[in-house]
Amino acid sequence: MKKWILLLLALALLAGPAPAIAQPTEPLCFPDVPLIDTCLHPSFVAYWRDNGGLPVFGYPISPLEQFVGDEGRTLTVQWTERNRLELHPGNPPAYRIQIGRMGAEALARAGRDPFADPPDAGPQPGCLWFPETGHNVCDQEPGNGFRTYWQNNGLRIPGLSRYAQSLALFGYPLTAPQMERNANGDLVLTQWFERARFEWHPQNPARSRVLLGLLGRELYTVSQPFPDLRGGRSVFGVEINRGFGRVTATQLAELGADWVRYNGIRWDEVEPTPGTRNWDALRQVEADILAINAAGAVPMVVVRNAPVWAQAQPNKPCGPIRTDALPAFAAFLTDVVARYRQPPYNVTFWELGNEPDAPFQLVGGDEPFGCWADENDNDGYGGAAYAAMLKAAYPAIKAADPRAQVILGGLLLDCAPDRPLANGQPCRAGRFFEAILRAGGGAYFDIVAYHAYGYFSPNRDPDRERPNWSDRGGATLGKAEYLRATLARYGYAKPLMMNEGSLLCYRSSPTCRPNGFEEAKADAVLRLYARTIAADLLMSHWYTLNGPGWQEGGLLDSRQQPVPAFRAFQFARQQLGAARYLRPVTMAGLEGYHFRAAESEVIVVWSVDGVERTYSVPANARAIYDATGVVLPLSETLTLTTAPRLIVIPRSQ
Repeated sequence: MKKWILLLLALALLAGPAPAIAQPTEPLCFPDVPLIDTCLHPSFVAYWRDNGGLPVFGYPISPLEQFVGDEGRTLTVQWTERNRLELHPGNPPAYRIQIGRMGAEALARAGRDPFADPPDAGPQPGCLWFPETGHNVCDQEPGNGFRTYWQNNGLRIPGLSRYAQSLALFGYPLTAPQMERNANGDLVLTQWFERARFEWHPQNPARSRVLLGLLGRELYTVSQPFPDLRGGRSVFGVEINRGFGRVTATQLAELGADWVRYNGIRWDEVEPTPGTRNWDALRQVEADILAINAAGAVPMVVVRNAPVWAQAQPNKPCGPIRTDALPAFAAFLTDVVARYRQPPYNVTFWELGNEPDAPFQLVGGDEPFGCWADENDNDGYGGAAYAAMLKAAYPAIKAADPRAQVILGGLLLDCAPDRPLANGQPCRAGRFFEAILRAGGGAYFDIVAYHAYGYFSPNRDPDRERPNWSDRGGATLGKAEYLRATLARYGYAKPLMMNEGSLLCYRSSPTCRPNGFEEAKADAVLRLYARTIAADLLMSHWYTLNGPGWQEGGLLDSRQQPVPAFRAFQFARQQLGAARYLRPVTMAGLEGYHFRAAESEVIVVWSVDGVERTYSVPANARAIYDATGVVLPLSETLTLTTAPRLIVIPRSQ
């Protein structure tokens, strides 16, 4: 045991410090490699490339996920065929990426104690001698073998000697070379190191006779970094406003949405005085939830609005809860979850508030959104108060229903704190989410939700051009990138959902529809769900199904009859409901994605800025559609605008 402690102390100084370099914003994908469908996360791309790439690390085999390390800390990691890349956000910048102790872990899993074997007698001529573990590393033929490979590879860290760089990558030898069977069943000469297993394959060409064992594949078990929260359902969701569940039940079933966000259950209605429970106040809510279930969708329910006696800010039911009232809120949640977890309601997804990062100073108290944020809190914008609520609410919900999933109230995220506003002022509102994590709230929610709206402008993509997010790819993709990066800095990887978004007609202006608003809204539906799948979001909810919706964003009109966006939702659900993301379209000036569907491959593509651009249609294309499913003529090229086109081609083997 003492030897292990000494080795860990020594390797802690070497194992994985990387030069502070700008991180790429794009993942590294391998579309032409069979069975490699996972992209290397942007956090690790530069590290992977700079320190050996494919021979050293292999292809990525997992998404970004959480892993409990040696010290019991939960780390955000990505597994590759030969290693595990780890984010250590609390370390100085140069030490934030490290690699796993794969060799030591594999030996431990096999029940082998390398220090139980006798060490080598001493240094051998022509070999590297490691007194720390008592083993030599030698070549198997002149100028080629384990010694040469160890010396010629290492983490390229400025300031370290070549020896120290190799030690940082592979660690010390833990065993003497001996014949062992590898994962393929081949009997090969093998030597184990802290972070690798060297194998000698004399039948290979000279430069490939030393191979690193696929320890990542051998150690990684696909235990789903996130639970299978969708249960085989698609990413297609909508929101239905309170009171419209029964009214739109037929249309919901016709639409085919798998998820319905419902806002929601009000605490102040059920418990106007402490300790009471007025369940009759929820008769309409119960009828709506029953209708959602009957239409075949899964209800996801928002809980909001504190009663007068629990309000931290007078006349602000949407705002923070008094600290001394948090136990009462927890007790209320216990009763609500216990009541509605069972059939016929079947609610297991609970969202705590709606746009809590909207400040109570600017929001009317009885609004269906907000208002936990505090403009006077320069550091955290009120996020710590929301974290305190989570710490009371989460255990209560889980105790009432261990299956329940707790959703962080959908964030408005008007801006990101690491970018100044257009006027040069800092983005104070963006500090809310990080303040939740800084206050220890990260362990008290399961899913992060956010919102992404755009206002109609003819032949534009308002999501991509959303102020404060355009330099990150727009509201849908940019906010997801920011949230994931912020979670990773605090050691978390959690599912994301976009649970409120649509194309809006500003203040319901009568000029929208004559200028193509309804057609543009249909286009926005297809763009949204293509991005949702490509960004690996848990799901997205269009706001709303019921019409005409806030600022005309509904999929139904004022008579609750379908508009073109309704048909676009149906068509996108039909084509992409079971699709898996493959790779992006890489042509400049276009945004688009390749997907693998059940019986075909699908491309969704459009111009990023409304400028007409020509796209070469694959020669084997079977069909081309507009956003609503109208069949377009097959041609060799398409002239693209912001109106997306969906192209179906045969599925490659």
